[in-house]
Amino acid sequence: MVPEAPAGRRQFLKTCSGATVAGLAAGLSLPALAKAKPITLKAVVQHRNGESYKKWAWLQEQVAQRSDGRLAIEITTIGELGLGGSEMLRVLKSGVIDMAEVLPGYVASDFPMIEACDLPGISTSFDQSRHMYDVWTSNVVARHESVLGGKVISSFCWSTMFMYTKFPLDALTDFKGRKIRVFAPAQARFLTALGAEPVSMTTADMYPALQRGIIDGAITGTEHVKASSLWEVTRYMTNINIPPMGSYIVLGARSWARLPADLQQIFIDIGPALTDLGWKLGRDNDVLGFEYAREKDMVLTLEAKPQWVPELTRISSQDIVPWWAGRAGPQARKNFNEFLAPIVGYTLS
Repeated sequence: MVPEAPAGRRQFLKTCSGATVAGLAAGLSLPALAKAKPITLKAVVQHRNGESYKKWAWLQEQVAQRSDGRLAIEITTIGELGLGGSEMLRVLKSGVIDMAEVLPGYVASDFPMIEACDLPGISTSFDQSRHMYDVWTSNVVARHESVLGGKVISSFCWSTMFMYTKFPLDALTDFKGRKIRVFAPAQARFLTALGAEPVSMTTADMYPALQRGIIDGAITGTEHVKASSLWEVTRYMTNINIPPMGSYIVLGARSWARLPADLQQIFIDIGPALTDLGWKLGRDNDVLGFEYAREKDMVLTLEAKPQWVPELTRISSQDIVPWWAGRAGPQARKNFNEFLAPIVGYTLS
């Protein structure tokens, strides 16, 4: 009598036998079956809210189709992994994850150069921000793979950053003494220059902090009118020329090296279309956010008031950008003057 296999092994054998029979029935040899198992890349995203997340469903579908099923992407969120976002470059370098959304403001302490296009006051429109990102990505960010811990596959946009407040913003002096949520060092410096008291906190902490009066306002994107129910705890949604927040999809260097050349080429080929989609979805987030804000009777100021623009630009060009260049190292001024100065209209001395 043949001894019965343990239950766990029986299940394993049953599963393998079923897969083998199915494969043989489809005309695959045993070596072909071994090759048929897809390479699965683990991607970490910030959250699954808003229009921006749709790019991942598109990317999953595209890589599966273009690789004939040899490549798959499995998605999880930073919350599910217990991450905060600021450690993302270090995690990519470690090889623990394969792909990630990298937010410049979150990782600026590790790579200050990456933050240039998100500096408050540097851009005055969505289209200008996209132009800046395209130029900065190809000429600067993508050339720092050793710092990033991987290869830039695309840039994308979350949405335009707005100031959400409980109080009306009739003048820039209304910021004086107000506690405002920020999520990047440059935003903190910008708000300090306006007389406010910046308070760094995560997106998840915004709502309760506003509800309890711990803060008076918050900087965040248009998708959070609905996603974070900001309409319940703020009344005013104001543009103060904080640019649309761009970010990057980065494929870790170790994971990239493990991919066959033809699968690497899929990501190279797909990059431009993924970038276009990512920025389109950011604009869609704006449209939907504005619509929802109006539906909830928020007071919406779509463009920075003309009388504010000279002061906002002065703070950016004379304080924020030089401060950033000092943090980013000796190459920062040269890169800024060569690639961004022609777009923003001023140089760094």
